[in-house]
Amino acid sequence: MSAIHTMRGLQDLLEVFEDKVTITPKGVLGFLHKGIKGSKEIPLASIVAVQFKDAGAVCSGHLQFIISGGNESKGGIPADTKNKNTFMFAHAKNNIQAKEIKGYIDGARRKASDELVKLAGLREQGVLSEYEFLAARMRVIG
Repeated sequence: MSAIHTMRGLQDLLEVFEDKVTITPKGVLGFLHKGIKGSKEIPLASIVAVQFKDAGAVCSGHLQFIISGGNESKGGIPADTKNKNTFMFAHAKNNIQAKEIKGYIDGARRKASDELVKLAGLREQGVLSEYEFLAARMRVIG
C-alpha cells in the first residue's frame, strides 16, 4: 500500500496511509532526538485529535497526533522534538501541506465515527448480531 501523503520534516519523514500514520526519524537530528527504534506507527483509529501549529519565519510548525491514553508533551518546542507522536516541519510554505494532512486525518476519523454509529444502529435494530457487529467494528477501527 502506498502513502496518500508524504512529507519531509526537520527530523522525520511523515507518511499517511489509508489506515495509519508513520513517523520515521531521519538524519542526525531524528536519531539524536528520537533514537534508532525505527518508525512510529499510529493507527488512524487510535488518533483522537491532531494539533496543528503553523511554521513561521523563525519558528517551526508541527502536527501532533493525540492518541487515547497518550501523554502529550507540554514543554514547548524542546519537548516536541523528542515526542514520538509529533512531526515537526520548517518554513511557512509547508503549512498548506500540513493542513491538508490534518484535514485528511480528521476526515478519516469522522468517517470511521459515522460508520460505527451506523453499525451500532443496525445492531440495536437486530439487523446485525453481536458477532457481526464486532467483526464489522474491527474492520472499521483496524
